[in-house]
Amino acid sequence: MSDIWVVGIPILLVDVVSPVLLAATAFALTGRRPIANSYALILGHTIAYFVMGVLIVYGLAELLAPVVDFVVEGFVNPTRINFIIGLLLGLVLLGLAFRVSTSAEMDKQSARSQASQQKDGVLPSFLMGATLCVVGMPFAVPYFGFINEMFRFNVQSKPLGLLIYNLLYALPFALIPLAYALAGNSILDKLKALNQFISTTASWLVPLLFGLLGLAFIIDAVKYFLTGSGLI
Repeated sequence: MSDIWVVGIPILLVDVVSPVLLAATAFALTGRRPIANSYALILGHTIAYFVMGVLIVYGLAELLAPVVDFVVEGFVNPTRINFIIGLLLGLVLLGLAFRVSTSAEMDKQSARSQASQQKDGVLPSFLMGATLCVVGMPFAVPYFGFINEMFRFNVQSKPLGLLIYNLLYALPFALIPLAYALAGNSILDKLKALNQFISTTASWLVPLLFGLLGLAFIIDAVKYFLTGSGLI
């Protein structure tokens, strides 16, 4: 189990940069019961994240096994079809990079809208946290990466690995209500500034990473079709 955290911790550090959850937590601190509401929000998100992870591990693992085997075989012994798929994937990633960059502001506004619709109370906050997790699950690429690493490292107790990951994921957010209890409203301005920095950085960093990966796939495929061998 300990070996996986060599790659698990870096994945976690990327995953924990969540402007949506950070904004929702900050908003929960403005209600009538700020500490209870914010912890309920974080708990709802954490439980939903863990449950979704378990469903992926035990619900989709067998279903995706043939696809994974095909991908692995393609990396080891690539054929023409693998490079065609790579070319198409590269084009999709470039399109996705453009779409993400142009919709970044819309995503920010959507996050603000969801936060503004959050009702005051422990149960609504809990449900909001779970909803944010489920809605954002298709974009939880680091989480999928960690699950993949658990299979690669042959982790025996995958639920335990998911539990540890989710507790570590929730820890930074759980410290926010504690900081609020100690520092009061002054912490809210710092949270807004931090969330703005994360949102601004993600708005150009994520499209850049998608674009670079897409170009790599396209160049690899083009080189294969011209020379008979890919980049690697």
